[in-house]
Amino acid sequence: MLRILYLIVLAYTFAACTSDSTATGDKHDNHEHHDHDHAGHDHEGHDHDHAGHDHDHDHDHGTVTEGDGIHYGAEITPDGGIALADVLAKVDGGEGAEDLDLGKGNIVKAIATKVEGEVSEVCKKAGCWLKMATADGKEIFIATNHEFLVPVDMVGKTVVVDGNAYKSVTTVDELRHFAEDEGQSAEEIAKITEPVSEYKLLAKGLVIK
Repeated sequence: MLRILYLIVLAYTFAACTSDSTATGDKHDNHEHHDHDHAGHDHEGHDHDHAGHDHDHDHDHGTVTEGDGIHYGAEITPDGGIALADVLAKVDGGEGAEDLDLGKGNIVKAIATKVEGEVSEVCKKAGCWLKMATADGKEIFIATNHEFLVPVDMVGKTVVVDGNAYKSVTTVDELRHFAEDEGQSAEEIAKITEPVSEYKLLAKGLVIK
């Protein structure tokens, strides 16, 4: 009789343990699935919301093509790059310019071009922009729009950049408003009488030669 009772208790204990193990496994599987969905949601939302800010997420940090330089962004060939002075002249002339939507209703006339030159300055924080300059000191600001990042130590290197070049003009009213926001005096603000023009290029891809 005691032996029968012992076997019954043993069988009951085994069944309970098996049930607990299965339940724990189900909970673990559900937890893993939840973590996966959550991670995907956070990553996509964060990339979307912070597209215009400096951050260190999964950007293109360059791929090497033997004999063809190091590429960033869209892979381009180093062939066909023209001097910066010629690019600026084309922007000023407006020949072949088309509408470029910069977002928020800001549409400019831009030319599709490929420029070759030496990097004069680069964003030291994340490598999200760079500059080139002509011999007479004219500059162009090259933005990656955070689609890719470039090395922060590439000043002095020769690069070819493919993208859309245009001229951005800041009006006197805008300049005075910015100066007021910066806390400049009325006398300093009154000295602002001319608009400021800046050459810019929205880059699709870059290659270091």
